[in-house]
Amino acid sequence: MQEPGKTLDEMTLRERSSIMSMVAEALEVTAGQAQEIGDIRYVDNSTCLANTIRGLISDLSPHELRAATILLEQGISLVASFEDRMHRGRTRN
Repeated sequence: MQEPGKTLDEMTLRERSSIMSMVAEALEVTAGQAQEIGDIRYVDNSTCLANTIRGLISDLSPHELRAATILLEQGISLVASFEDRMHRGRTRN
């Protein structure tokens, strides 16, 4: 049986930093892919969000956890929507 996920509040500082770094990296990787296909709007949005997440990693105090949660949710959603668009584009060809 799989253990339920933790909220940022339940994570250690190291776990928080790790998840935030992973999401920022995923945003940067997909920004590179978007650059290759000319999706400049996605490049700008994902790069900006990745930089914002990376900037928040240095201040993961309890009063910043709500903002961090929102940014992570947005980052994950943005990456997922980009990957979905890429997948649908490949299946049409």
